[in-house]
Amino acid sequence: MAEMLEASSILQAATKRSLIIIDELGRGTSTFDGYGLASAISEYIVQRIGCMTVFATHFHELTALEESEHVVKNCHVTAQKATDGSNGLTFLYKVRPGPCLESFGIQVAEMANVPPIVIADAKRKAKQLENFDYRKKRKAGEEDNENENEDEHLNAEETASAVDFVNRYRKLPLSCLPPGEKINVLRNFLKTTQ
Repeated sequence: MAEMLEASSILQAATKRSLIIIDELGRGTSTFDGYGLASAISEYIVQRIGCMTVFATHFHELTALEESEHVVKNCHVTAQKATDGSNGLTFLYKVRPGPCLESFGIQVAEMANVPPIVIADAKRKAKQLENFDYRKKRKAGEEDNENENEDEHLNAEETASAVDFVNRYRKLPLSCLPPGEKINVLRNFLKTTQ
């Protein structure tokens, strides 16, 4: 509600001489409602108010507004992936022309230690959505792909489980314990993983 009250206030009070800064409008709604609101509000600002506006969004579809409105210019803030094989990410805070062609949400979730099974499932689901015709394909080939998707999901679960096991094992304070206690700690660890 607060977000919509702020948006309403902006739309009613802004003039051609205003500077509007909007960050992630529509994030607290469903995807379709959020996109609908963000799209309609951005178009209203461009077509009716006509003031300088910075409109940050996670809706990649909004970048198409640049094609129909000559005053709209897409920009993005750059980031650099780690080159050492890790999942590191450095935000460079440099503004570049054009839309952002890559999302780093899953990579940031990995950096935040979201459980591996969740990451694997998120990657699988994101890959499905990368194709705009996903829904059509799914309906047409749902029966054919059902077993394949189950296998992929099981493989992702097994991989995530193994990664989780190794990560938890690495956290055990074995180097600080006498030999007799190490065995007890390892036995308890193995009991909790079964």
